[in-house]
Amino acid sequence: MDTQYITNGKGEKTAVIIPINEYEDMLHQHHLNLELSDEYKTMIDAMMEKENSGKAQYISAKGIKDRFLNK
Repeated sequence: MDTQYITNGKGEKTAVIIPINEYEDMLHQHHLNLELSDEYKTMIDAMMEKENSGKAQYISAKGIKDRFLNK
């Protein structure tokens, strides 16, 4: 399964769906505390907290890349 995007009425990407195995791999890496940066761990913790509370907002893979490449 490829990465999928959800768009709004204007055709703008508003969410991303990744294969469950990729998501589980990310969680597994996080929980094992493999050599992940503190910034990445903090980001994952915040994401999981929002997901669990129902307050999660999603962004496209391009949006994430742009955020980190524009530092």
